[in-house]
Amino acid sequence: MSMASKIIIVDDEVRFLESQKVLLESDGFKVEIASSGPAAISMFQIQKFDLYIFDINMPEMDGFQLMKEVFKIDPDAFIIMMTGDVSVDSAVRSMKLGAYDYLKKPFEYEDLLKTIKNALEKKQLIIENKAYSYRLQLTEKFYQSVVHHSPDLIYVLGPAGRFTFANKAFERILGYKREEVIGKSYKMLLFQEDFIKSELFFNERRTGERAAASVEMKLKRSDLYLKNNPSEASYLFVELKATGVYDRAITEKGKKFLGTYGVARDMTYRKQLEYQLMQAQKMDAIGTLAGGIAHDFNNILMGIQGYSSLLLIGLTPDDSKYSKLVSIDQYVRNGAELTRQLLDFASDANYNVRPANLNTMLRKSISMFGRTKKEISIHSSFQKGLWPAEVDEGQISQVILNLYVNAWQAMPNGGELYVKSENVSLMRIEAEELGLNGGNYVRITVRDTGIGMDENTRQRIFEPFFTTKKKVSGTGLGLSSAYGIIKSHGGCISVLSTKGKGSIFYIYLPSTEKRVVYEIRPPARPVIGKGTVLIIDDEENIINVTREMLESMGYTVMTAKSGNEGIDVFRRNSERIDVLILDMIMPGMSGGETMEHIKNIDPNARILLSSGYGREGAAEEIMARGCDGFIQKPYDLEKLSRKIYMLCRDRN
Repeated sequence: MSMASKIIIVDDEVRFLESQKVLLESDGFKVEIASSGPAAISMFQIQKFDLYIFDINMPEMDGFQLMKEVFKIDPDAFIIMMTGDVSVDSAVRSMKLGAYDYLKKPFEYEDLLKTIKNALEKKQLIIENKAYSYRLQLTEKFYQSVVHHSPDLIYVLGPAGRFTFANKAFERILGYKREEVIGKSYKMLLFQEDFIKSELFFNERRTGERAAASVEMKLKRSDLYLKNNPSEASYLFVELKATGVYDRAITEKGKKFLGTYGVARDMTYRKQLEYQLMQAQKMDAIGTLAGGIAHDFNNILMGIQGYSSLLLIGLTPDDSKYSKLVSIDQYVRNGAELTRQLLDFASDANYNVRPANLNTMLRKSISMFGRTKKEISIHSSFQKGLWPAEVDEGQISQVILNLYVNAWQAMPNGGELYVKSENVSLMRIEAEELGLNGGNYVRITVRDTGIGMDENTRQRIFEPFFTTKKKVSGTGLGLSSAYGIIKSHGGCISVLSTKGKGSIFYIYLPSTEKRVVYEIRPPARPVIGKGTVLIIDDEENIINVTREMLESMGYTVMTAKSGNEGIDVFRRNSERIDVLILDMIMPGMSGGETMEHIKNIDPNARILLSSGYGREGAAEEIMARGCDGFIQKPYDLEKLSRKIYMLCRDRN
């Protein structure tokens, strides 16, 4: 307490007051005096004092009465009582009423000064202690708030593995009130399969690296929580970290184990993301594999189609071999269509929306799916005169195929799959129930006779990450992605299902007034030409059949089985070569690298890029760097002749 502390002395002896005031002010105190209780009270109402000194025996109002009045104004007042009465009762009464100390008159000034200093020091200690206590309370409240509002489960176990503390997250995300947990064994939260694991980690008795390590496990949710949240899982997947608590430093011997402090973090969403990423990576890998298979298969088909085209030269429709060769050619085209679908699956090309006949798309999807799942009986009903719809056929085909796969997985012992298309006109009210605008739509219905779904599952199947399948069976495209694709087309997808009786999926896509443009294939008559063509391809069968096809059309042909060999041949014969047929995928030097070397030799070289892959992606990038055309394997005589004829004509 500062020596400038404010003191008030109340006594009916004026000389005594004045003398004490002079003495105390000489020692640096600020002193006010009053000769009666009422006079003192009027001063108390104006200001507070650090110390109050009252005489007990005063007319009008004694010191005890004055003390009570002071405490009404200043409950924390420090008061020293004075009296000439030597009775013990007055002293005891003073202390009981709240006085700090008691002085008996007459007293030496030094005694008064000492009593005042002690009182002020004590008051200062009390003030500081209150400040510390207040700050401690604030800190405690802050940390309690942090702990209880933490998204993590925070707990403390006693030596026997029973909860002595659990934060409010236990109730928020597990459904257990704190009083339900305190005093119970931690094993109340665990599944049987995690008991052994928990002995090493949940009730952790060690420290150091092991304590810093984490373990993943499942914690049970309460029955009440599951009742109130029926769509939630019965468990919470957590990452757990725990460390032992001891009565002394962990490095000291003989330390006593007091319990465990642990934190469990909800990992459910992260696990879902990890699983989704794993599925995406798996689909990327499958896409890459599918693309590679399609490429190699197209090279095989190239040989078959090339030789069948050569054998058809000169034959008339009445020839006995003609129909057989035409059938071979058609089978090759069917195989090429399958590989095109595989390449579409593997491709990340931009979406291409255009008017389409969905009946044609559905027939293709049924044909493709039916070849692989012959245990499923497929029934189709397509409306004649189905309205066109503007769609990306690749996207919609994937949605439909995903519905087929889901139906197959719902019918593990086989079953019936029904696919239907129809034109529907939705009135405003029924359209709004589907989240659509009134108007004309094409409706696709996919119905199975599988295990069906309960209402809770039906309501969640379009949610991201939601699946009823085991991890080993995969999730395909995912109904949430299917929902997004249909939604992006201005349509909707809905489902009806009954447990044990199968499911029905409805897809609505807006119809369009635009006409479907069909590709018209010209008669397969090769165009005869002249010039020199260099074939660069690592597949010998491709070189052989392409050379024979070109020679049958009147061209001179040179060949090379690698990029390096092709560059050497071109360098020696650049003035004679009119067109190069360059394979995109070759070991050693790729088609793109080979093209750059060729262009360095002759910037005007005419290059026809060839690949078993589609034009999207890498082929498009190579084309942009200077190729003059693209032809996808397998190609027939007529298609090759037109491509080569145009390039040779431009060259000449």
